[in-house]
Amino acid sequence: MNILIIGSEGFIGRNCVKFSIRKGWEVYGCDLVDYTTENYNYSKLSRLQPSYDEIFNLINFDVCINAAGNGSVPKSIDYPLNDFDANCYDVIRVLELLKTKNKNCRYIHISSAAIYGNPKNLPIKEDDLPSPLSPYGWHKYISEIICKEYHNLYDLPIAIIRPFSIYGPGLSKQLFWDLFQKCKPSPDEILLWGTGDESRDFIYIDDLINAIELIINYSPMKANVYNLANGNEITIKEAANCFLKHYNSSIKLKFNNQVRHGDPLNWKADVSNIESLGYRSNYDFNSGIIETTKWLKGLG
Repeated sequence: MNILIIGSEGFIGRNCVKFSIRKGWEVYGCDLVDYTTENYNYSKLSRLQPSYDEIFNLINFDVCINAAGNGSVPKSIDYPLNDFDANCYDVIRVLELLKTKNKNCRYIHISSAAIYGNPKNLPIKEDDLPSPLSPYGWHKYISEIICKEYHNLYDLPIAIIRPFSIYGPGLSKQLFWDLFQKCKPSPDEILLWGTGDESRDFIYIDDLINAIELIINYSPMKANVYNLANGNEITIKEAANCFLKHYNSSIKLKFNNQVRHGDPLNWKADVSNIESLGYRSNYDFNSGIIETTKWLKGLG
């Protein structure tokens, strides 16, 4: 199988590349960096003028995973135009090329649970009304509409995934990376945003990649939408204390009782859609945190 991974050097993209190589697929990728972490067919893009057309002239792809775009809520708030360009305009560029050059390629679009904002009810279902809290969330929602447009009007085979709180070795941002950075000086206590009662639905990176393979193999590809999570609501306080237990149990945890702009309060996903394709988690939260802290300890 020939697979193209857009954003191949980001956290999700790198793991898609590793998985695809292990499967024996012919792997192509593109991103903005000069050097790759794995040996595969790589094309460097320019942010000023992404040359996707050159990539699609190379070969007919069986699968395209779009793991690119801005993934930072704070950056999207500060630079909404840049976020729109990365999370919306690049999507229609790619879909237009698929329409004209590679119409049978299965396109996996990585959106975000950020489109839900603060849901009225838990667990969150894929057909719940979106209510984003940030430009990032709005633009991910717009990108999904673009995907549905290209499926409905041009019959492109498309599936949309909404990852919730991904974690695991190699992720150098978000909650556990922030905790790692705060733990470096070995303080007596560390301070986090919020009350600690905010909650997330975590999914370990290997589980996420396995879910993507199930979508590639079994989704009808009719712009179907899939929550990628585990259906478990874990508070930030519980998650952070679990991390500290395995990383440095002597450090105490405090919260500033201020919610950051753009951050949702409580998340728990309905995962029946992805489970209908055969998804089952191989990592409970504690075992995933153990693997994550092993990696972080190796960084010093």
